[in-house]
Amino acid sequence: MRKITLTIFLVSVSLLGKGQSGMQFTQYIFNQFYLNPAAAGLSGKTNIQVIGRSQYSSYNADIDPGGSILNSVISADLPLTKLNGGLGLYFSNNNTTKVQSNQEFHLAYSFYKKLRTNVLSFGIAGGLNNNKLNGENYRPRDKNDPLIPSTTLNSFTPNFNLGVMLFNPNYQIGLSARNILSSKQTVADNQSITTDSKQYTLSGKMDFGVTYTLDVSPMFIVKSDLNTVSTEIGALATYNQTYWGGLNYRWQDAASVLVGGNFLRNTVKVGYAIDFVTFGAYAKAPLSQEIFLRYGLNAPKFGKKSIIKTPRYSF
Repeated sequence: MRKITLTIFLVSVSLLGKGQSGMQFTQYIFNQFYLNPAAAGLSGKTNIQVIGRSQYSSYNADIDPGGSILNSVISADLPLTKLNGGLGLYFSNNNTTKVQSNQEFHLAYSFYKKLRTNVLSFGIAGGLNNNKLNGENYRPRDKNDPLIPSTTLNSFTPNFNLGVMLFNPNYQIGLSARNILSSKQTVADNQSITTDSKQYTLSGKMDFGVTYTLDVSPMFIVKSDLNTVSTEIGALATYNQTYWGGLNYRWQDAASVLVGGNFLRNTVKVGYAIDFVTFGAYAKAPLSQEIFLRYGLNAPKFGKKSIIKTPRYSF
């Protein structure tokens, strides 16, 4: 199994691609529940997490001020032994421009299947996606064009995500598909404005104990909407299972530095990442920044004991 996982890891990071599918997070290894519903509850704790990202920070357009992409996710998940799995929910907000933003609110359930020392988890999440148009920020060439909104419009559509994840104390790998329904977003008079395209994500991590107090964890993520591919590869070094630092590279986009740590007896996890744009810098601001905060509680106990996880587990 370990050889198969390593093979998938090497093949995945060898994929070359460009483009961005959905929201983008450099600290993806700490944001697995948003990426894959199968991660719900797999940490063995009740986790409440907030992650925020300013992509191309301080970008200034020629006409309007601002212009950086602002992404955020608020999530909570926990294991439930009575359901032989986990539950979770998240709300995400993606401000792509002053005119348009996208929101998601999803509930998730994961089902665990033990395979010797591994746990195979299957997850599903369902809820609503919203495409929000701030029509008052448009500057139409023809002010009398009836198809261009002048007020704020919301378009809510149902959607759901699927995922599968293999967890082992030394490695984790997951595959997910988002926006299965590919719902069309419409506004007044049923005018279609966009479609929630399907997005596929493959991500993973392996943990190597270099010394008694030092762990090194290679990681990767590959995202695609079948038109574009975004590939990232990186590694974290964790000291005493408490403080970490690492590097990440996003193909044809940016190189990143990650730092963070566990505090208050491992109940609080804080991480920060900064991206240095290396591709197309003439059209972007040079930096992107990201921070996350997680508060972990003991899992609720009823029936059988919760699955015991290694402290190296990052989700």
